[in-house]
Amino acid sequence: MTPVHNKQSKITMIKYYKADDKEQLLYKETWFDEKRKVAIVHYGKVGYKGKVEEVPIETKNANDDFEHNFCKDCESNGYYQIDEDNHHWVVVQFPLKSELGNKRDLWLKDKVQEYLKDHLGWNGVGDVDGFDMGQKKLNIFCKVVDSEKAVSSIKTCLKDYRLDLNQARIATKKVGEINYTLKFSHKKVDNFEL
Repeated sequence: MTPVHNKQSKITMIKYYKADDKEQLLYKETWFDEKRKVAIVHYGKVGYKGKVEEVPIETKNANDDFEHNFCKDCESNGYYQIDEDNHHWVVVQFPLKSELGNKRDLWLKDKVQEYLKDHLGWNGVGDVDGFDMGQKKLNIFCKVVDSEKAVSSIKTCLKDYRLDLNQARIATKKVGEINYTLKFSHKKVDNFEL
């Protein structure tokens, strides 16, 4: 079992994947909501909003037992964990109004991260990993298990929440690769740079 630690909320998630008979990637994950004393199991098809089940659990030790059984059940049903080398990076880039951005750019940085984190997570695609700003660019980095589904999911999220999809550039690379490949830009772009 390789837990994934959510940096912002200190939640430890355990994630498993498998390909179904149509070669579509499925996910199954769990985490413990200590405040509500429930284990949450979230599962579905990567790229689509999954289903949620909640299991009442009173103690951290009881949750440890639940997680152990969850992992055994996943593995016995053909699920596996995707190692870091098989993830992809996706960067969502926006032009800034000034060198380091203005008030609107800072708002966009926060909102895009918030909505993408939610959207990618509940669709089993991945998570937001951080950002950088400078040289008149905002870059938001996401770590994902399927780059095609991630690009599609990100475009949907930006469009649905009116987060400047027409200004966005989306590029991908496999973990370990050096250069990103542009996958979406509303405007013609000759080359993509961070």
